[in-house]
Amino acid sequence: MKKIGFIQLFLQFFILFAYSQNKMELLLPVNDIETKIIAPYISYDGKKIVFIGETTTERYLAECELNIDNTWSRPQKIHIKTDTSLIFTADAPAYNQNADKIYLSLKPGGKNTNSDIYFIEKEGNNWSAPVKLNEQINTGEDETDPFIAPNGKQLYFARRIENDNFKKIECFAILVSELVNGEWSKPKILPEPVNAGCDKCPRLAPDGKTLYFVSVRNEGENGSDIYFAKKITKNAWMSPIPVDTINSEFEESYPSIPQNGHRIYYLSGNNKIKNQSVMLVSSEMKFETRPEATVHFHGIVSDLKTEKPLSATIDIVDPNTSIVQFSVNTNSVTGEYNFFLPRGNKFIIDVYHENYSHYFFFYNTGNIINFKEEQKNINLYSEVDLVLNVYDSEIYEPLESEIKILNTQNNQRLNVPVKKNATGRYFITLPIGNEFKIEAEKKHFEPNSFNLDLRGVVQFSEFERDIELQINKIDYEIQLSDSETGEGVETYIEITNLSTNEKIIKKVKTDNDGKLKIKLRDGTRYEVNVSPKGYAFYNVTVDLMDDQAEHNLKVDLEPLKKATKIELNDINFETNSADLNKNSFEELNRVVKLLEANPNIKIEVSAHTDDIGSSIYNLKLSEKRATTVFKYLTENNIKKEQIISKGYGKSKPAYFPIDTDENRAKNRRVELEVIEIKN
Repeated sequence: MKKIGFIQLFLQFFILFAYSQNKMELLLPVNDIETKIIAPYISYDGKKIVFIGETTTERYLAECELNIDNTWSRPQKIHIKTDTSLIFTADAPAYNQNADKIYLSLKPGGKNTNSDIYFIEKEGNNWSAPVKLNEQINTGEDETDPFIAPNGKQLYFARRIENDNFKKIECFAILVSELVNGEWSKPKILPEPVNAGCDKCPRLAPDGKTLYFVSVRNEGENGSDIYFAKKITKNAWMSPIPVDTINSEFEESYPSIPQNGHRIYYLSGNNKIKNQSVMLVSSEMKFETRPEATVHFHGIVSDLKTEKPLSATIDIVDPNTSIVQFSVNTNSVTGEYNFFLPRGNKFIIDVYHENYSHYFFFYNTGNIINFKEEQKNINLYSEVDLVLNVYDSEIYEPLESEIKILNTQNNQRLNVPVKKNATGRYFITLPIGNEFKIEAEKKHFEPNSFNLDLRGVVQFSEFERDIELQINKIDYEIQLSDSETGEGVETYIEITNLSTNEKIIKKVKTDNDGKLKIKLRDGTRYEVNVSPKGYAFYNVTVDLMDDQAEHNLKVDLEPLKKATKIELNDINFETNSADLNKNSFEELNRVVKLLEANPNIKIEVSAHTDDIGSSIYNLKLSEKRATTVFKYLTENNIKKEQIISKGYGKSKPAYFPIDTDENRAKNRRVELEVIEIKN
């Protein structure tokens, strides 16, 4: 054993010396004196190596990771989960874009069977059991060297063929299969000049155009060398060119060109000498042998609220045609993703997950010259906030309403909190992935609703919508009649909405018979004011909030003549004071309008008190109050000659018995009496 070890060590140093003259670098500790390296592959991001290791006692699948200090970790064995009765011989592993799948060839049952292509998938810290690709890929021949293109849509691999020019070696040809509706299509052999010898180990660079592969030509006299070819169109390639800076007297195979394409990793050595193969990396590739510049996107997709990683899909879309160029998936455990964009195009990137939002961004690679790296962490959300404003459709006042949310798929009511921020303004959080019917209801109004479809592309986390409710209308009839003759009185009626912050006044006129039919808002309080010329004014509150309220009003108007009395409502004074309360001004303004409409009458304004207190005190207080009313009227352009004021104290009560609280309140009153009518 020591003698073999010495020979191995000597060969390693010999190769290292030889390649150091060409500025080649030995990769350590991947290369182990005791281990033969077979079929190595470097991940797209250049941070992982997967390979087959072979010693005198075993053959195994292994990987290494790049450390923070840019050194490589020691190889870790990958254990493939299999039926214990089945033995696999593994070969030619290669990562997918995210390095969470490894495609490889396996010989089930040992070395004397055909090799087929499988993949294993990362499951936490372990790898899954191998999954065999479909019969389009795996036939009765040997299939090996699988490689997934950067866009994930093409599978390149090698299939064993018979070639009369290469009788001394196993010969292979390179094929490619397209991923169509989740299945690999029947593969096509790459046309010449790519397959012009015995070709295998296809590796498409991140630019999606430059294919590196291993070829044995000249009837195998010079061994295997690494070539590259540029794709011209979908089915046409330029003539392959050998990568002269690395091809040597040794055999070169299994190239890897990660990241910016400045370095190439490959296997070199003499396979005829046991345990001699070593992995090398060039310090720099010539410009003409490099792939075209690309942009490498990578990052993590996670849930905005929980910050947990998501298994999301990323579509790379042509903005001119809206055709998806290719798609990648994030790692189901870590949420990590990787993909490359080739130079010279514009792209829309759509990131999404079922029942989550979409995230879009635009990128133009038209002006890039060198390799570029873009890290982008993306948050998706599974819920949206709905801001709902409920309005009265006529007066645009906010309405406090009952809000119902229904799932339109099953018509079931959704039990989610509805938060009220202000009158008529609500906040609702809804899950993405369903269509909802949002309905607002309020008594006296027609319900209204709209549908919010969150099943498709959702780009925004907040929506604001308005619902306008139409109030029910009531047919209301008013009849104005002369109290003495019973004849209809034709005049204008002033109807004021008391239920809104802003009073809305309508002036409508009765017909010749004193009748008026009008539609009033259900559930609303109105004040009806009538001030016809020659009649005492009349006002009343109509409360349509009461479901039992009458829908008609009959009014007998008192003609203005001598001795006609009009009791004023809502004339209030501060306690033991002659100062008017502000609530009194509305009624006094009616008196102003009455006197303006009837300048031929003269009135007495009389003030009265209840029975509490002395007669002298109440008399003086009533006189002051009558004077206050007189002053208000004259200050509002009513002539002094048209009014006299008088206080009666408690001498003329109108409501009996006078000692109850209710009647005392009524006896504290102000009245008008017509004392003269001028012709």
